[in-house]
Formats: sequence, structure tokens, C-alpha cells
Amino acid sequence: MSKIFIFDVDGTLTPSRLPMTKKFAKFFDKWSSTNKYYLVTGSDLDKTKEQLPIAYIDRAEAIFTCCGNQMWRDNELIYNNKFELTSKLKNALDIVLMSSPYPHRYGNHIEDRGSMVNFSIVGRNCTQEQREEFFKWDNEKGERRKISIFLKQKFKDLDAVLGGQISIDIYPKGMDKSQILDIITQERLVQPSEYIFIGDRTQIGGNDYPLAKLMRETDDCDYYQTESWEKTKQILEKLSD
Repeated sequence: MSKIFIFDVDGTLTPSRLPMTKKFAKFFDKWSSTNKYYLVTGSDLDKTKEQLPIAYIDRAEAIFTCCGNQMWRDNELIYNNKFELTSKLKNALDIVLMSSPYPHRYGNHIEDRGSMVNFSIVGRNCTQEQREEFFKWDNEKGERRKISIFLKQKFKDLDAVLGGQISIDIYPKGMDKSQILDIITQERLVQPSEYIFIGDRTQIGGNDYPLAKLMRETDDCDYYQTESWEKTKQILEKLSD
């Protein structure tokens, strides 16, 4: 029996918040024509379409957006776990934003995606260069990790995890990427020999961690940590040997 793959998108199949590279697209075009896979991302569907060629979205068995809180198939919304941005959470994020020592703000700091909230100090309207500047600063200062800990302590019913290079994903506890594994396994008429997840944020505190942890604890499941599309390509080539 064949393997079923589950991919994160940002930082796994594409550079962070950028389209898939031509080199990887050439490889993935051939690979995706003979393998079954699902996509799971913290982004919404529109942002995913900006990063992935439509052919690879169409070839996916399904797409889970907003950290698994929305499921799409053939451009149809299959389910949507709604999450309301409360005034209490909004006020807390506004205070965190004002208190951050990072000197630059570029707009779109609190993005309500309907089933989760994406929060960014630098702001999602930043350029790629400004994104890289913040990412380097955050790697040195660890501010996003500190903010995540603060939010989880203040809001006991919520989880806050690192997503991509500049943001924090916020959603109800348990409503993370791990929820998709049951859905995937239940809808398969013929069970594969193995389920394999590949993501770039599989460490504790990352938005891929809950799914990676569940894969590690579940029979016939495994996961791989990647840092880039180049590493993902190497993993897929090795698994194809």
C-alpha cells in the first residue's frame, strides 16, 4: 500500500510567504502526479493560492487552512470551526503591540480569519525585506515565544503558537493542526501503509508541533522536520528510494 503525505505550506513547500520556486515546482509537478497528499496551513485559502500553483492545490486530496479549522475540497468549504475575536483578546493584543520594543510597524497586525486570529508585531503588510529583518531580530530576542507564553497564561482556553516568520496563530485549545489526522484517516476507504507529515514548525511552540506530536504517538504515522523547500525535496527523494 502507498504512503499518504501531509504538507505544511509556508516554509515547507514554499519560501516563507512567497510563491513556490520554479525549481521546486518542476520537481513537485512530477512527484504530485503519482502521490496522494493533503495540505495543512495556518494561512487562509486566498493566501495559499498566492503561494502554490493551482494545479497542485487541485491535486491535493483536500486543503486544511487556518491551522486545520477549515477544510476545502474542489474550492468548496467542507467545514469551518468559527472562532470569535473577543474584545478582551483584542485589547490584550493591542497592549502587546504597543509594548513591543521592536521599532517598526507596517500595518495589519491583528488578522481575524474567522476560525483563528493571526497576530504580528511587525504587521503582515511588511515587505519581504522587512519580514526578514523582523525574523532575524525575533530569533535573537525570542519575543514571539514570550508573547505566546503570556497569551496562554492570560487566556487559559486559548493556544498561541509560532507561525511562519513573523506571526503568532491564536485559536481555542485543541483546535490545531492535529485535528486533521482523524478526518484524513476516517475518509480513506483503503488505508495506506503510512501517513507522513512534513513541516517546518514541528518543535514545541510551533504551529506544526501538535500534529507532529500526534504523528509520533500514532501507529503507522511519522513526521519530518524541514527548514526549506530544498530540505523537503531531499526528504521526498529519500522516501522515494
